[in-house]
Amino acid sequence: MWRAELMKINNLWHSLLVLLLVACAQAQRTPTISYITQEQIKDIGGTVEFDCSVQYAKEYNVLFLKTDSDPVFLSTGSTLVIKDSRFSLRYDPNSSTYKLQIKDIQETDAGTYTCQVVISTVHKVSANVKLSVRRPPVISDNSTQSIVASEGSEVQMECYASGYPTPTITWRRENNAILPTASKVNANPLQVRNLCYILPVLSTLRAINDAAPLVVQP
Repeated sequence: MWRAELMKINNLWHSLLVLLLVACAQAQRTPTISYITQEQIKDIGGTVEFDCSVQYAKEYNVLFLKTDSDPVFLSTGSTLVIKDSRFSLRYDPNSSTYKLQIKDIQETDAGTYTCQVVISTVHKVSANVKLSVRRPPVISDNSTQSIVASEGSEVQMECYASGYPTPTITWRRENNAILPTASKVNANPLQVRNLCYILPVLSTLRAINDAAPLVVQP
C-alpha cells in the first residue's frame, strides 16, 4: 500500500514540475505582434479599422498611437484614450486582437498608426500601418492663368495641383484642337515653341485622380 502512495506522490510532484516548467517557459517568451492590418486607402467620410494581433502579451501594455511628427496616444490596453466619438476600440480575447476603428474619416486622419507592446522603458515591440485619404485634385492659384506673347516666340505654362493620389495633369486646346507640334499633352510645364498667331485660347489644363471627377481650369 505504501508503494501506491509513494507512486501517487511521485506523480503529483511530476505534474507540479511540468506545470512549473510550462509557466517558466511562457514567462520567458517575448511578446510579439503576429498581425497588423496592411496599408489602407480610404475616402473622406469613410470608415477604417486597424487590427493588431499580439502573442504572449497578457502581462504587458498594448498601445495604439498615431506616430507622425507629434505622436498621439489613442488607446492603452482595451481602453480608448482619445476623446473623439469617431474612434472606437474593441478587443477580441479569442484571437488576442485589438481593433481600432475610425468613422467619418477626415483628411487630417491620414498618417501612420502604430500598435506597440511596451516591455520595458527601453524595449518595445511595434508594428505600423499607413492610412492614406483620397483628396480631390485642386489646381493651385499660382498655375499659369494667361500669357500674352508675340508670334514666333516661345511660351511656357505651368500647372500646380494637389490631391491624393497625385493628380495627372494634361493639357488641351479649345474645342479639343490639336496641340502645337512638339507639345506634349501631359507635359508640365507645357512649352510651345514658334508660337503661331492662329492659336486661339491656347489651352486648358486638367487635373484628375481617383478621388473625384475631372477638375478643369481654362
